[in-house]
Amino acid sequence: MVFLLAMPLALLGSAAAGRLPATATAAAGQRRGLLRLRSRWLAVGGALVVVVTGSVALVASAASAQVQPFQQQLYIPPVLQGPEVTLEMVEADVQLLPTGPPTRMWTYNGNFPGPTIRRPAGEPTQLAVRNRLPATFGEATLHNHGGHSASSEDGQADSFLIPSGGMRTYTYEHMERGEPERAAMQWYHDHRMDLTGRNVWNGLAGLFILDDEVEAALDLPSGEFDIPLVLADRSFDEQNQIPYVFNPLGTVGDTILVNGRPQPHFNVGDRKYRLRLLNASNRLPYAVELSNGQPMHQIATESGLLPAPVERHQIVLGPGERVEVVIDFAGHLGEEIVLRAVGGGGGMVVGGDVLQFRVDRDLIDDSALPATLRPIPDFGEVSVTREFSLDFADDMWTINGLPFDPERFDAEPALDSTERWIFTNNTEQSHTIHIHDVDWLLEHRDGQPPPAWENALKETWFIEPNETISLITTFTGHTGAYVFHCHMLEHEDMMMMAQFNVLPGTERSRGEYDHRQPPNLR
Repeated sequence: MVFLLAMPLALLGSAAAGRLPATATAAAGQRRGLLRLRSRWLAVGGALVVVVTGSVALVASAASAQVQPFQQQLYIPPVLQGPEVTLEMVEADVQLLPTGPPTRMWTYNGNFPGPTIRRPAGEPTQLAVRNRLPATFGEATLHNHGGHSASSEDGQADSFLIPSGGMRTYTYEHMERGEPERAAMQWYHDHRMDLTGRNVWNGLAGLFILDDEVEAALDLPSGEFDIPLVLADRSFDEQNQIPYVFNPLGTVGDTILVNGRPQPHFNVGDRKYRLRLLNASNRLPYAVELSNGQPMHQIATESGLLPAPVERHQIVLGPGERVEVVIDFAGHLGEEIVLRAVGGGGGMVVGGDVLQFRVDRDLIDDSALPATLRPIPDFGEVSVTREFSLDFADDMWTINGLPFDPERFDAEPALDSTERWIFTNNTEQSHTIHIHDVDWLLEHRDGQPPPAWENALKETWFIEPNETISLITTFTGHTGAYVFHCHMLEHEDMMMMAQFNVLPGTERSRGEYDHRQPPNLR
């Protein structure tokens, strides 16, 4: 069970008034000032939250309460596939709710979610990002979440920024361990220090899918039968707007959106479909299941295919986590089956029916669900073990008791070395730890071997209160600075982030590096 505490009453009025300040400096000051966790009430997005014995009850906002279930069709974001891709960060009016005025959002190319970028693994991508948002937005950065790229291309939180009116081109090689990256569903989002929660809430997120020949040879459902589903919660005011209200415990909404629409429907045939689910919420974990009780066969995590499919009836996703499943609608012609988000690990705040599948077509199924998928690579022998604690200290969320400092490195692994990192959650809230740069393998949770669906490569890990996980990886390909942090975005903005620096083996001593800048970028 997760314990959500609250803001003090004195801060309720100012917090409910609108968005976090536009500048990072102002945001940092407000961020540190908000954590006094004793009161029993807070405002979130124009709705009222009541803290009740370790859980939260949310009173629905007026606009979202008027949504008629399953009236809108599922929105599928446009797909960009070329080796040179341009994303324009622009303010746009997006029709999220079926009636009433559109919602003013910060977007990539005027869409929410942003366009899906789809590229072959091993072939470079040049991604140009233009910051055409209002000057009050400030500087931007873009993180390809799940990608293995050079430090300068990783979307640093406080360096290599895109100024207002400016542009930056990111280069992704899509290579790892000397070969093409594994096919996977990644995603991109703004990653500006102190403001990630605000910027993602207002619309700056989209999918980035890598394909490869290994996956293509498996005959999994593809094309129109390969469907991305981005889950994210928002609250709406009377004018269908989504004012961002910073909550240091995590900003939550009262309405779950699927690809930016509340409770849409999707017409399917009586055959297998591949669904790619992303939890893009700021704070909420989602536990998803089907209304008729039928199983979903999980085939992948955020880092690509599992060794073999795993039959699951309910799947818990923390913020930033992804899962891919195959659902077989054969034998269900004429039925309506609902994807639900229900109470699960970490404690749900909102839930219920989120997407209706209407099985209205009789189709020939030429896809397969293979008995085996893709083996896990060998990481070799562990040379270093490091321990990290997720804490609450000095009115901030911290790692090892320390707030994030862009001029400090908390670990300095050597290139091509294998390390074990142990994370312990010492707080009364769940956290989702995301580690940039490389994929990891779970050794155990609280000393227990991982379940089949976690016996796979991942880079985002849901950790319950008082839980300990042990991970191993090999640092390959790139030297330089990367971060790891809680992906409950307000926790990250409240300093639960740390930095590591991958050094080029033993050929130079640690003291030769300027820790304020990655050594390969000076």
